Amino acid sequence: MTRRTLLTILAFVAVPALSAAHPGHAHKVMGVVSMVHENHLEVKDTKDKASTFTLDDKTRVRRGKTILKAADIKVGDRVIVVYAEVKDDKTGKASVTVTEVQLGAATSK
Repeated sequence: MTRRTLLTILAFVAVPALSAAHPGHAHKVMGVVSMVHENHLEVKDTKDKASTFTLDDKTRVRRGKTILKAADIKVGDRVIVVYAEVKDDKTGKASVTVTEVQLGAATSK
């Protein structure tokens, strides 16, 4: 394998990996709500991995096109949490900002 071929292969592998780790991009977690407490939300995915999020007054909550409130989220709801990692330029630390919580279709009981 020539050096040029090797560099081309590394470029195709490394560039997407670097862009995926870059803060500021929207990320999604899909799963079932396992805990709701005030402005905190815990979601478990299909591999039973729990992720905890803090919702703020800018977080949109919706089911389809219907706009809801954070208080409408219940344990057992299927959700997609859309969030972005924001890096503080002064401290260098990253924080998570939840932009939207999409609830699945209402379940009939």
